[in-house]
Amino acid sequence: MKKYVILALSALLSMMLVSCTESPSRVAKKFSQAVATGQVEEAKKYCTESTAKMLDMSAALGGMTENPNYKMNILRDSIVDNLAYVFFTENDSDMEQVMKLNKIDGEWKVSMSGKK
Repeated sequence: MKKYVILALSALLSMMLVSCTESPSRVAKKFSQAVATGQVEEAKKYCTESTAKMLDMSAALGGMTENPNYKMNILRDSIVDNLAYVFFTENDSDMEQVMKLNKIDGEWKVSMSGKK
């Protein structure tokens, strides 16, 4: 009986820890909001190291325009293993965009490449 109680508690604890991880959509939204309001250091909490370097470079060159009225509308996400894509629109635009995220050490991080 004691064995089953311990097993049940372990399973409950595991579920609680998994549920604490923020979803890719939530991370994408926090990242985008921080970038839109010029909070580079905050944005860097939600992105990969290479994306953080791109943010620093853009900020240093004055390439970041603040938009305090920024609005991100999440349409859907697609998650496969440690890779996620978040589909969204911005402000009043109907143009669908996509943001890629990688799961690194159990946390979702926005991953932007310099390529177009």
